[in-house]
Amino acid sequence: MAALCAALAMAVAAPARGQALTQPKASSPLSALAGQDKPPLRRLDSAGASSVPQEGSLALGQDPGVPKAANYGAPVKRQKLPKPYPPRRAPYPPPFLPKTPLPALEPYKSSYVAKRQALRLRSTYAPPGQQLLAPAPPVTVAAEPTIKTKPKPKVEPNPYDPLGVAVGSTLLFPYVQASGGYDDNPNRLAPSYNPRGSMLFRGEGGLQVKSNWSRHSLEGELRGGYSEYFDYPAASRPDAQGAMAARYDLTRDTTLDLRGRLQLDTQRPGAPAISADQSSVYVVNRPIILGVGTQGGVTQKFGRIEVSLRGTYDRVWYQNAQYSNGTTLNLASTSYNDFGALLRTSYEVTPDLKPFVEGTVDRRIHDSPIDFNGFYRDSTGYIIRGGATFNVTEMVKGEVSGGYGQRNYADFRLAELRGPVIDAALIYTPSALTTLTLRGSTTMNETTLAYASGVLTRSITATLSHDLMRNLNVTFTGGYFTNDYQSSNSPIVVAAAAASGATLNVHERGGSAAVRLEYKLTRTITLRGSFTHEQLSSSFRNAGYSANVYLLGLRFQL
Repeated sequence: MAALCAALAMAVAAPARGQALTQPKASSPLSALAGQDKPPLRRLDSAGASSVPQEGSLALGQDPGVPKAANYGAPVKRQKLPKPYPPRRAPYPPPFLPKTPLPALEPYKSSYVAKRQALRLRSTYAPPGQQLLAPAPPVTVAAEPTIKTKPKPKVEPNPYDPLGVAVGSTLLFPYVQASGGYDDNPNRLAPSYNPRGSMLFRGEGGLQVKSNWSRHSLEGELRGGYSEYFDYPAASRPDAQGAMAARYDLTRDTTLDLRGRLQLDTQRPGAPAISADQSSVYVVNRPIILGVGTQGGVTQKFGRIEVSLRGTYDRVWYQNAQYSNGTTLNLASTSYNDFGALLRTSYEVTPDLKPFVEGTVDRRIHDSPIDFNGFYRDSTGYIIRGGATFNVTEMVKGEVSGGYGQRNYADFRLAELRGPVIDAALIYTPSALTTLTLRGSTTMNETTLAYASGVLTRSITATLSHDLMRNLNVTFTGGYFTNDYQSSNSPIVVAAAAASGATLNVHERGGSAAVRLEYKLTRTITLRGSFTHEQLSSSFRNAGYSANVYLLGLRFQL
């Protein structure tokens, strides 16, 4: 029994490596038997003194340089608590951390912080006993960033274009032009009349309107001028032209359309319609022709299909002609009203291609049912055409259409005025400096020529504009037209025309060529010079002519 107790005592005196010797809070016979109730062991220090290890000190056999592992007792099982509801909110929003943070702010060069940094750099890189006037960073170190300078202003693409006058959200572009020059045939007379030239002064003014609205639209242009011939006052004449287009959007797919037009021109004295039967008698004035027209209707979209229905009205006034023998030709009685309707249907194949079909019917009623030659000029007509509007690229866009038209007259002696109708408008822009415009049109006009139903006029015009410099532009214009006075070929009409000396089936061919040079001094002032040549050949007697016009002037625009 004594030997067993001695062995137990020796086992307790030599604990396992890393086990701490602590003082138990309470002693019991069982603990004393296991060796836990033994008095604390002492150890000798470097001086030979004994010390008792305190709680939390190094265990026996443990390296002094290694921290002691804490003995916290048996592990406590973590309890799973329910999540709070509603979830807790963060007291502050999380900080904003961009992917590419902004660079550090730089002080101004004249600020106190910048001066301190400059002094620090001078003292750092200056040799002993010297002071640098400017910081000299090492070659291997990038220089500090400097304050960014203000960017240069953008270059105006069109510095000489007019700015216009803003009235609300609508821009107005008015202009006034004055020109002087020479015309070698003011009245466009045949060579048999020995035309003489004259100095001339031309004044012109106009206005262009362009809206900048979010929904609706308004665009229009109006110009008018007067040419005064100093050596030939009878040839002085006015001219004007205008067009307007307005759109009111009722809904996204329904719009109201309103269009208007104005045309003011004069008849040349040698025109077949006002020529006298006697070769010694001729017209001495320029009879005025004034025409105004309007269209109003609605446009409805059904998906890609667009349908337009409009009513049309035109009014044309004629001025009387004065003959050299003192008599008057009553042209005012031939003024007429034109009532009609237009139906157009188009389909949007792509945003750049939209084919369409269009039909027009109208009726013309003159102020006097019988003209001065004894013919009933009231008529009805129709035009059917098909075409497409296209925008192939940014360089080519326009509209082309073709069809057939016919007019029937109340007088049986007047044949139907009919023929193919071709209209086209093409704009080609090969570069930002060059623009080519092609236009073609076909119209059915009235006439007072005996036994002639009307005039079928076809014309084509080409305009090439090129900017030599930002403020220097040259424009070339060429045109060609034909006038066909259609008459009946029945034996009765041919015999009646031969008895009265009238000419049947008159044909005219003519053209013009012009060049214009514009030099823009400022946005407001432009110097302009032009030359125009006109030529006409006609199967009617003494109706052809040739003329040259030279003009030089100034244009003022806003």
